[in-house]
Amino acid sequence: MITSILTVDQWFAQLMLAIRTPLSVRMFDTVTFFGSTAFIIALSGAIILVLVLSKRHYPYLAGFASALMGAAATGYVLKVLVARARPTGLIPAIAETGFSFPSGHAVASMAFYGFLAFLISRLYPEYRKVVLTLAGIIIFVIGVSRLYLGVHFLSDVLAGYLVGALWLWLGVLVTRKLAVD
Repeated sequence: MITSILTVDQWFAQLMLAIRTPLSVRMFDTVTFFGSTAFIIALSGAIILVLVLSKRHYPYLAGFASALMGAAATGYVLKVLVARARPTGLIPAIAETGFSFPSGHAVASMAFYGFLAFLISRLYPEYRKVVLTLAGIIIFVIGVSRLYLGVHFLSDVLAGYLVGALWLWLGVLVTRKLAVD
């Protein structure tokens, strides 16, 4: 099974390399920023501040913190345990360091944008479909950007989505457990 996954990973990496253009590299380099640690931390700080100032939203704060911190910790531990090298040769279009599995961008974007969509859709249920659709698109495109830029394999991104989704689900459970509405 591992051999099959590695074969698909290599095939998909070569496919991304074959369709790469300079313009699309610049576009996906911009997109990937929205899943970066720096961006997610900065935006999380703003969201946490808003949630702290609006005291009635403490259950969301607890769920948000659980989802993000759990996702970040699990992603980091898995990177260290698996210690998978990033794609090499012509495949990477940008420079990245650290291990490849799972994709930290995929983990973070699933947990962050997923929980943000949950929060907004709970506070503004009339926008639920639009918010969830936009979040899904953002999460998907960030994952694709990591593949297109050649800094992750397909299995890295899929595993990242899975880890992020697990922590998103747990964050939602924490929020619902603490909510009194």
